[in-house]
Amino acid sequence: MNNIDNEQLERYSRQIIINKLGIKGQKKIFNTSVCIIGCGGLGTSAAQYLVMSGIQKLILIDNDKISLSNLNRQTLFFEEDIGKSKVEVLKKNLLKINSLAKIKVFKKNISSKNISPLTSNYKIILDCTDNFKSRYVINKFCSNKKKILIGAALQNFDLQAFAFAPWKRNNLPCYNCIFPNQHSSTTEQSCDSMGIIAPVAGLGGVLQAVTTIKTIISPSLNIFKELIIFDTFNSNFIKIKIAKNSKCKVCKT
Repeated sequence: MNNIDNEQLERYSRQIIINKLGIKGQKKIFNTSVCIIGCGGLGTSAAQYLVMSGIQKLILIDNDKISLSNLNRQTLFFEEDIGKSKVEVLKKNLLKINSLAKIKVFKKNISSKNISPLTSNYKIILDCTDNFKSRYVINKFCSNKKKILIGAALQNFDLQAFAFAPWKRNNLPCYNCIFPNQHSSTTEQSCDSMGIIAPVAGLGGVLQAVTTIKTIISPSLNIFKELIIFDTFNSNFIKIKIAKNSKCKVCKT
């Protein structure tokens, strides 16, 4: 997209006036493709704000159907949607926000066999899953195929947010550098088993959306060198510096 018409100027005017973004940055947002894997509390929130910001090429990947317990934290799902496909309902409601968006859906769980054909045409991958198996599959693919990976993890009142692009510079880590894959000894922890408060899920998705925008409009690599941990109950927000693990088997050079 080379030009911005009057309707787009009006829709995105509050973003375009920001010095760090401007017309140039808005065009970059228009031209960036994003894959969202997992359409629960993180994915629905991230997708909503990315489409509102001007992301127009999306693929939504999730095999689940909407249940009553989803409605306390998964935006754009309503009581009448219970029993329906998450990706289909999310696509329908995202198009109500921006009818120009080109949104594809895939109603299966991600795996090492299908991730490449599904996501190869997308620049940024958002890991919005809630299990370690999927996170390691996504991380390995992103590291090998030079995709920017933006993820988050939720538990109770706590959240973590992170972005990885180890191929951009030798000292940058991947997910496996920070959270080494323990294979069968890894204990699965999800919202179903650990619990989550609704606003924390939304905040995690918002952080992923903001991080996505930052990687699009800023050349800085600092975002790939830090892990954000937010204890929302006690209002404790910290950044932890992270670096590549020289023994990592995923992103070794």
